[in-house]
Amino acid sequence: MVESTDQVIDTNLHSRAIGTMGIETIGKLMKLNVLIIGQRGLGVEIAKNLCLAGPKSVTLYDPTKVVIADLSANFFLSSDDVGNKTRTEATSTQLAELNPHCDVKVISEFTDDDIGKYSVICVTENLFTITRLIEINKKARAENVGFILCETLGPMCYAFLDYGKHTIFDDDGERTHQFIVSSIT
Repeated sequence: MVESTDQVIDTNLHSRAIGTMGIETIGKLMKLNVLIIGQRGLGVEIAKNLCLAGPKSVTLYDPTKVVIADLSANFFLSSDDVGNKTRTEATSTQLAELNPHCDVKVISEFTDDDIGKYSVICVTENLFTITRLIEINKKARAENVGFILCETLGPMCYAFLDYGKHTIFDDDGERTHQFIVSSIT
């Protein structure tokens, strides 16, 4: 057992993660409360990986009823879920079983009052208008909550990250480059 700030880290339980990420990162991870909005392919993959890593909690929001097309994107869904459950209801039990040390929660409604409850909000699909996403991002920034917006669109994807005001330390002083990948062989 190692004490990290205000918590005790079980080094036997977390030995592999400590070896990979370091004790300081594990200490921060164990305090993390994450909201994942959207439980299609990307959302469930992020939720699975987070649950396995062991944050304090992973909360899921996706009021969309499961449709047949969801079965090809979310590996936790079954044909029995189609039309009977929301994506979150259908995936939360399996996600909770991955790690008993991670509290998996489901919310049926998302309001601005919820934003301050989380360390990070990750939106993985288009459940809101762009105007609403901008509002959520502004409120998250005001409450010092990380905001991630990402989506996969077939072979294309995008990611937007906002962790508020921060300082970047550039080790080599070289300019960053933007580019488009035009060919992969």
